[in-house]
Amino acid sequence: MSFSSQQALASLTKLRETLSGEIVCPGDEGYEYGIARWSDSCVKQAAYVVFPKTNEDVAEAIKFAKEQSLELAIYGGGHSFSGSSSTEGGVVIHLGKYINYARCDPEKRLLYVGGGATWEIVDKVGMEHGLATVAGSVNHTGVGGLALGGGYGWLTGRYGMTIDNTIQFTVVLASGEVVTANEKEHPDLFWGCRGGGCNFGVVTEFVFKAYPQRPTVFVTYLLYPIDKLEGILNAVAEWEENPGPDEGLHWGCMRVLPGMEPGTPTILVIYFYNGEAAEARKAAKMFYDVGPMVETAMEDLPFAKLNSLQNDPGAHGGRKYIKGLPNRSRPTIEAIQTVLQAQEEVIKSHPELVHSGVMFEASPKQAVMAVPLETTAYAGRGTVRMVFSFYKEPSLDDVVRPEVRQWAKIMTEMTPVAESVGTSYSNLDPEAASSDAAKVFGSNYQRLREVKRMYDPENIWNRWHPIQPAELPN
Repeated sequence: MSFSSQQALASLTKLRETLSGEIVCPGDEGYEYGIARWSDSCVKQAAYVVFPKTNEDVAEAIKFAKEQSLELAIYGGGHSFSGSSSTEGGVVIHLGKYINYARCDPEKRLLYVGGGATWEIVDKVGMEHGLATVAGSVNHTGVGGLALGGGYGWLTGRYGMTIDNTIQFTVVLASGEVVTANEKEHPDLFWGCRGGGCNFGVVTEFVFKAYPQRPTVFVTYLLYPIDKLEGILNAVAEWEENPGPDEGLHWGCMRVLPGMEPGTPTILVIYFYNGEAAEARKAAKMFYDVGPMVETAMEDLPFAKLNSLQNDPGAHGGRKYIKGLPNRSRPTIEAIQTVLQAQEEVIKSHPELVHSGVMFEASPKQAVMAVPLETTAYAGRGTVRMVFSFYKEPSLDDVVRPEVRQWAKIMTEMTPVAESVGTSYSNLDPEAASSDAAKVFGSNYQRLREVKRMYDPENIWNRWHPIQPAELPN
């Protein structure tokens, strides 16, 4: 055994003795669990997976990785389809096994959430006290990635983005120091963590504002034939003129939907209303007027189950490639039709790619846009838009990736530029591990570089839209 190998073994032995949690290597029990991800295309063979129980465990894992010159990746919920929570041959700090709690302070209306928790836990604990915060729309998503990257959800119309409702972070820095970041303590770090992702350290706890939430809500799924596309675009335009803060809308075109012949392009509209069914149907009249083929309505859906509705279509496993679209004006019928035709052509050659489509998440914008761009690090305030393909065979990677990028290019080039703020949603970038952060963060990038210099000057955290530390002034 070489001297360097002896040193590595000694460091590993010391780490095992120090941790209150665990560390596993390939072949160990728990290793496959530790490298599993939402998308199979993001599974990488880490050299070590650390399951910390405490902030001190996280600090020890960081120290070990730095001593061995190993890349670090942070696992919150494993949903990143860019692979930013994985590493080939490095160290994964896996927060999901032990740091996965949520607790509520109903008097202060605050939710304290572990960095490895999922939104399912948060929804459940909050609603035990009649409270909720802005979560995503799939409840097995990890809190950490969504919250650090921006965060849109069904309550965005009234309360804004997840980052707008985050009041504190507990962060383990690359130095091993544990700090609290809020408006008064480490305010620059607090600013950077609200949209700057995992560029500054391991966030082991979030504190979110919580709001009184009625027990039940209205949700309906409406299906339309593709020849209703112009009618739906007009209905969406009408709805977007004056949506209420308690509404939400997801819509898109896809080819695999319950009750429909697989492969048939179909329009799906998911309409949400945080209120009574009768009021909801009035507010959504424009969508009913188009004439849906099928409606599946849930008039008294328990709020705690709201974010489970899309769990099955977004289930773990298989390979997923999703590309976000820039914030521009409303999509044109020509753009969508051109993308659908392009998808049709590739599906003829590769029928397995039938799970491809285009999707738009349209929250009322008032609360989101009321926050000035420079208030947080996030630069993409607007509408969430994406093209995607879900598939199983690794051999299709080289087909899917350029195709999806081409669909995104079509949608972008055929959609008029409007006066809007920011870029595309930074959590929807499959190339996030190697992206041009200056483009992603826009006018906020220079300040982010200064924050990076303060808290991670060695650029240890570089797996998601990596920010280059600013140079020291002369």
